[in-house]
Amino acid sequence: MGVVNALKRMMRDWAAPSRDPEHNSQDTPIPKPQEHSVAAGASLELQHPGMPVYERSCLAVWRKNLSFMNDARFRSAYRRGITSGHSYRWAGQSDPDIGIEWNVYNCCWAAQQATRLPGDLVECGVSTGILSLAVCEYIDFNATGKTLWLFDTFCGIPEEQMSEQERAFGRQAYNMWYPDCWERAKANFAAFPKARLVRGVVPDTLADVGIDKVCYLVLDMNIAAPERAAIEFFWPKLVPGAIVVLDDYAWMTHEEQKSVMDEFAAKQGVPILTLPTGQAIMIK
Repeated sequence: MGVVNALKRMMRDWAAPSRDPEHNSQDTPIPKPQEHSVAAGASLELQHPGMPVYERSCLAVWRKNLSFMNDARFRSAYRRGITSGHSYRWAGQSDPDIGIEWNVYNCCWAAQQATRLPGDLVECGVSTGILSLAVCEYIDFNATGKTLWLFDTFCGIPEEQMSEQERAFGRQAYNMWYPDCWERAKANFAAFPKARLVRGVVPDTLADVGIDKVCYLVLDMNIAAPERAAIEFFWPKLVPGAIVVLDDYAWMTHEEQKSVMDEFAAKQGVPILTLPTGQAIMIK
């Protein structure tokens, strides 16, 4: 929320009258939001942007076209994911809609692109299935003929895999959001017969399944060790053009996850695209 508060302060500063004693605020009124006025021969100046058109989940944007959020297909997919029975809540709120439309849309887009490629879809770090349930509906998963592999403990983040730095950041406290959800997850994905839930600790469970080719991979395990193991395991299986979504990559206090992915990507000679949602994307 620090980013949003900083932006609000910036907006107030932009809107404040000039403190220049030679400046007469009565002669030069503050421009209204969305207003652009260019005199002949004058340069275009930035104007006060007004209220953000989107301000959710620590992300605020101004003057952007967000028509994708009103798309009926996406809205239905998002609703399916966000009502999966998860335990996430913003402090002081009870609404299960935690405002991650943009995050979910990024995964839907990536999965849609991946359907053009050979191979299966994989998510490591599933919980009740917010992202994958939305993806399944958005891409009409049952019609793709692909298999979706869903790896998770389905009962929280293994504390034995947390580094000292992650413990110092209080990562073990995340488990308040991850009660045992195995039965709920199974019920949520029952409508998708080729969605295979694999319960256990990554990387221990990876060798238990026969996955040949992968076209889409999401890593969302909140800590670095299993994500590093997963990317090393799946990278040789990723087909050319396969998309990897790193869900926690650019969030503050998740620097260790970012660091191990930066190191891995550098060795592979593959750039990482940071997204304003806190996610990132790699393409094989």
